[in-house]
Amino acid sequence: MTPYRWAILLSGLSAVLGLGREVVIVARLGLGSTNDLLQFILSITYTVALLGEPLRSASLNLLGRRTGTSLIGFLALIIGATGIIVTLLYARHGPDVPWTWVVAGGVAGAANLVVAWVLPRSLRAGPFLPVHAVCVMPNILIVAGVLIPASSDTAFAGRVVMLFLAAPLVQLVLFRLLFPAGSRKPDEPEASARDARVTMGWHGASACGAMGTQYAIRAALATAVPGTLSAFVLALRAIETVRAVFIDTYVASRLRKWTEDLAPSPRETARRMLPRSLGFLMVAAGLAIAVWWPGTRGTLLDPSAVVLLAGLYPMLVYRVFWQALNTNARPVHATARVAGVELAVFLLVSAGALIPALPMALLPWLAYVVRPVGGLAVSLSTGIPPENL
Repeated sequence: MTPYRWAILLSGLSAVLGLGREVVIVARLGLGSTNDLLQFILSITYTVALLGEPLRSASLNLLGRRTGTSLIGFLALIIGATGIIVTLLYARHGPDVPWTWVVAGGVAGAANLVVAWVLPRSLRAGPFLPVHAVCVMPNILIVAGVLIPASSDTAFAGRVVMLFLAAPLVQLVLFRLLFPAGSRKPDEPEASARDARVTMGWHGASACGAMGTQYAIRAALATAVPGTLSAFVLALRAIETVRAVFIDTYVASRLRKWTEDLAPSPRETARRMLPRSLGFLMVAAGLAIAVWWPGTRGTLLDPSAVVLLAGLYPMLVYRVFWQALNTNARPVHATARVAGVELAVFLLVSAGALIPALPMALLPWLAYVVRPVGGLAVSLSTGIPPENL
């Protein structure tokens, strides 16, 4: 079999284990208050890790450059500040949980940010299959940990938090063992913090919008019927598992070719995969679920969880397009417009969370249906000057 097919098998195994992990957690804790506390802590990790997308995009932008000392310092400052700010926000407004869980959640998110920067460079340095095996390793580690008996629900939840912290740390160790000298090539120019500022500026603005959106959604769902936040998080994780198996594996396998050229055009491919009429249909379907479908509150049939299905396909198409567009290019104009979409969604979600009579499912509808459709639309309508390619 080809390395890509082996990678699909590894990703599929990881996906099965990931879904099994969620089944074990629900079987042990149910969809109640204890699981809500756990998901609140894991939301810290998830929210911090949202900066991973702009870091990954910036790493793709600068694949042909070596990482300079000033750039490493700049990245450390950004990652550290993000982890601290997000963790403090959650700790201030969240429920009463052990402070060690809160700190572990923030550190786990920061470690995932380092992985997001290192991963594209590791994939470019190769070999593809061992690197991909490290990528899918976290679910194997976490499943092995949750299967060990625990003395109480609290002890079990605390172990899950620590496993989510251990996973990215183990990944970084394995990447270091695979590439002890890094991916540096003598003929590559060095990338400095100045090079990264323009590249990461608008990516970072997008991340701020996305993190603010996540905070607003999860804080609002945490005050809803018990089980609502858990149902939303579990549904989102299932969707992200599908993305990891099919989309991220495809992106990883194509990265080296995209480094050499961007053919076929990512714009034309995206237009064929998600025409404007289909995007409008997805938005309308999600709106109907969010507003009129009653569902069953506090379960996996809660509208806040089911509405994510309407955004699944647009999210996948948008991800492939954005990764391809950013590889070895700096599409500043498109990135600026996408940042505008992210910040607009954040403002709408934050305002919506303050309206008691508003259906709660409208918040994830804005974030997971309107956002990818709108982001793809503004990206496709933006010209990219040759100097940014």
